[in-house]
Amino acid sequence: MSQSDKPSSIRQLLHRLVTIRPAPGRNKQAVIIITPIAVSLVTMALITNPTHATMGMLGAMGALAGNTNAPLSRARILIGVGIATVLSQYLGLLSMRVEWFMPLILAAWSLVIIWTWHALQLGPPGPLNILFAGAFGAYMASHGWSITTIFTSTGPSFLIAAVVSMMISFISPHRPVRIAVEKAETAVNNYCEPDEDADSHDIARLRSAAHAAIHQAWWAYNDGHSSGADNPSEKSELSELRARLVTAHMRLEHKLRLEAFPSADMSLPDHLDRTPLGRPKTSYLLRTALERGSRPTMLALRAATGVFFAALLIILLPSSHPYWAILSVLILMHMDATRSDMTIKALHRVLGTSIGLALYLAVAALGPSGWVQIGLIIIFLWVMQALVTRNYGIACIFITCFALLMTPLTQPDEMYQLARDRILETVVGLAVGIITIHVVGRRAPVLLVRSQYRRTLRSMMPVLRSLADGRTSTPEAQVERNQMVHELVRGSALLSATRPDAPQALQDWSKVDRTVTETGYDLLAVCWHTIDKPVPWVHRVLADIAIFITGLPPISSHNLDAHNVAKEMERIRLDMISSIPGVS
Repeated sequence: MSQSDKPSSIRQLLHRLVTIRPAPGRNKQAVIIITPIAVSLVTMALITNPTHATMGMLGAMGALAGNTNAPLSRARILIGVGIATVLSQYLGLLSMRVEWFMPLILAAWSLVIIWTWHALQLGPPGPLNILFAGAFGAYMASHGWSITTIFTSTGPSFLIAAVVSMMISFISPHRPVRIAVEKAETAVNNYCEPDEDADSHDIARLRSAAHAAIHQAWWAYNDGHSSGADNPSEKSELSELRARLVTAHMRLEHKLRLEAFPSADMSLPDHLDRTPLGRPKTSYLLRTALERGSRPTMLALRAATGVFFAALLIILLPSSHPYWAILSVLILMHMDATRSDMTIKALHRVLGTSIGLALYLAVAALGPSGWVQIGLIIIFLWVMQALVTRNYGIACIFITCFALLMTPLTQPDEMYQLARDRILETVVGLAVGIITIHVVGRRAPVLLVRSQYRRTLRSMMPVLRSLADGRTSTPEAQVERNQMVHELVRGSALLSATRPDAPQALQDWSKVDRTVTETGYDLLAVCWHTIDKPVPWVHRVLADIAIFITGLPPISSHNLDAHNVAKEMERIRLDMISSIPGVS
């Protein structure tokens, strides 16, 4: 970076620290999000006492998982999250029996949970509450609490909040599908009717966005109801959403055919059973996530490394709350983000925590009763949820307050030690986190991109075989096409996500992305316009791709000549297009 660039970068950093982004409707959404937690806290306080209720708050917060999913999908996620949260807290308790094992146990658990979450692509809000439960369990053990506490606080709190959250979901059960369909319709419309000044790069970007939106919409639709629960011939909101999605999908495929094969005589068969399946099978997601160079593995290894060293360092320091340092690391790295975004998030957290500590001390000095603390926690939670998408630093003020209020004090003057430890461990955790994100996986972007595009090319081969064998309408061929679209969408998304971390190394990979996605979408157009009959020329294209993949060097963090990769893929694509009757 040149000297002239540094002031600009600093100004950009300061601008992001103070900017409050608009978020229409967020206040109302925050009420919906915290309602299950509030009901759980109040109910548990009535059954037991306010102190016991706040101890189980992490269980209640676990019910936030899957809040953007349809009820059926959310129910499956909540079952898994509930079990994992209780198990996580138990592991935290167990780890403190031999304190020096705690960093290893919590790091290994973080590795498993983060990898699984990202492998299955469960999305926001991420696995933070599960992992925080483990870290908080270690704190509970240091204060003499036992496994009984988990089953009388965390477990019941989660169950109450989960039931309430599911009841809220059923008020508008098809809302997630409706939102996904609306996004798909908008994306398809932008692609089919682009601005007059849109160039070829803009068209390619809009096409990828349209396919991604359609794929996500089918994902939401098929996740949103059980098999056979919706009959397209019956009038219902879900069947109408399906009809709208089919219309948008068919419009996209017609446009794709006109763009790829404008002179070919290829009419679209009148059948709708070739719609994509949306979410690939769990076995496929897990298998591909285990491959070398997968993003879930990199994210999990980076976070686990940060957790291990943060916990180890805190043990060496005169502190009794290692879970705060672990939380600081996990907040940075439990979800996917660029290094610059995570660094800014760390600065936000330090500033927000510092101000939040002052607010907490002011509140604690008044000696609020248990019920007042319950009310303050609910208020702070709402403010945090209302602000977290607008400015993370301001939200951290209230994150700090409610996190400290849920930590029981044994003596009145303990709040000052609690506040001192909080800032110390936050700084330690964030320092370890920043060092980790700038060291671990620094050369990973090239590895991730190379691995993903090889996986995308590999996903084309089963589709080509089904074309060659004349079985394009079989369920197996449908699954193969869905996996190919899934990898095409992931390839473009991965390049966009990793390019900021290695702009020079990946600057030419946009050419690879363009030609690979064009090849995939052209192949998809052939499938949609080919009735079940063998396509002889496909054997040659299949052999070309197989030879191309075999000739690539083993996947590593060493870069390739992106120009040559793009050139070879473009040759294969043009060979495929020129083989179609009626295409010159």
